[in-house]
Amino acid sequence: MRTDGSGNIYEDVANIRVTYKRQSNRTADKDWADTDVLSFRAYKNSDTDSLHMGAELTLKNRETILELIEALCKLYRSAT
Repeated sequence: MRTDGSGNIYEDVANIRVTYKRQSNRTADKDWADTDVLSFRAYKNSDTDSLHMGAELTLKNRETILELIEALCKLYRSAT
């Protein structure tokens, strides 16, 4: 896996960067979630590594990631 400048691991899916941010890597003033989070940010364009501001999903329990996957599957099924 690749790591960003803050030491977080990430993967790109098309133009979206999905980053796993550990609570232990964040300073207290940026630790609003009080837990690990998944960050979803879009690249601004194909010519740069700049990212738009994005959403963060708190990972308070193991079910959260499953709920995300289920929601993505429901959206895709409904749209096709």
